[in-house]
Amino acid sequence: MRDRSTNNKSNAADDANHVKAVGSKPASKSAELAPTTSKTAVTKDGAGESTTLHKFRETIKDVLEEITVLEVNTMIVSHIPIARFDAKQFYADLLENVMYKTEEGLQDIKRVLLDRSKELQKKGSAATQTELDRYNRDLEIYKRAERIFSNRQNLSDPRQKEQFEAEQVCYGELAKKVLQIDLPKDADGELIPDAPTIRYLRKLWEFEQSTLNGERIYAQTKFQLDGDLNNRFLDDLFTPNRSKIDPSIAKLVFDLHHQAVDNAEKQWSGLITTCVNLVKDLMPFRSK
Repeated sequence: MRDRSTNNKSNAADDANHVKAVGSKPASKSAELAPTTSKTAVTKDGAGESTTLHKFRETIKDVLEEITVLEVNTMIVSHIPIARFDAKQFYADLLENVMYKTEEGLQDIKRVLLDRSKELQKKGSAATQTELDRYNRDLEIYKRAERIFSNRQNLSDPRQKEQFEAEQVCYGELAKKVLQIDLPKDADGELIPDAPTIRYLRKLWEFEQSTLNGERIYAQTKFQLDGDLNNRFLDDLFTPNRSKIDPSIAKLVFDLHHQAVDNAEKQWSGLITTCVNLVKDLMPFRSK
């Protein structure tokens, strides 16, 4: 994308008059924390307990809190994404998509750009070329995003329109869920992906993948540690005449789901047993 800069300070205001939406996307670089070595004694959190041991116990605690429920879903998908989940990348992409691919996000950017334009007008000749260049760049990014949004909003193809509407619902829901929690960030505003944050964002990523790819859950099983067991199946599997799902395919789905549940239950039980044994082994080292 080519920046459109000008020495005329009024250019920023003129451009803003016909802007229709949204704010600037700040570019920040995460600060890297270099590991340091020390010859001093190991830090203690409690009597006879090292910092490392304390962190390990907290990790086990987090894991135990997250494995109280086992959920097994059987889905039929048109394709399997190659990209692997990365918490920081997903969070950055999510913010950008919410800003530039939704009507509400674009409106927010518009307000920010108009405010920046007014500030540049007030500064007049005192505004630096760097400020003007940055404003013009962000204005161009906004204009392109708004043009793409408008074109997709007016699509006539039913499938493309359905995909666009699914994106709006998806990013609207994700925006609400992200705003519900206080994510840990460093001084530069970069996400610090600790264990609870990664687990939470992974669930949001799975929701995004499922929604945008049009995936359908045909069978679902949930285990609870208190003994509750819930099974849910898509009714299309039981009404072949209406759903046009071949009975042999429906049987295959049931068989695959049964096998998946059996394997998941064994792994789940093994994980719980391992965690419980680790807690028992660590009890003699607990702080006094």
